[in-house]
Amino acid sequence: MAGYLFSNSLLMLERAMDFQWTKFSVISDNIVNAETPNYKVKYVTFEEALDASIRASVRNTDRRASTVRSAIDRSRPVVHVAENESTRMDDNGVNVIEQETEATRNAYQMQYTMDAINSNLSLLRTLIRGQ
Repeated sequence: MAGYLFSNSLLMLERAMDFQWTKFSVISDNIVNAETPNYKVKYVTFEEALDASIRASVRNTDRRASTVRSAIDRSRPVVHVAENESTRMDDNGVNVIEQETEATRNAYQMQYTMDAINSNLSLLRTLIRGQ
């Protein structure tokens, strides 16, 4: 039962929420700076860092389960700056409609992740109560 509480799936949900929160923060910064000359749009990636970390840990055959868990734990979202994108004459790279669309998509993803976390914790609560 304790293994379920500290499972890789719950850790992955935590990392997903961290990514989505970072993405929300970056999108907010982009929208706020939509009128700032020379502002370069930022974006967040997570999947590539997670994939590289897990692949590196799987190659290590000693204590594979713990190394995969530590690879998930080490993975963090990465914020990038799109240096060569500009949508206006003043070199501002923010497309507000695109950012608002991404914010909406991110909100749905956050809700899905929260539902998954809630489902996992509800199952754990049921197991603890023995019902």
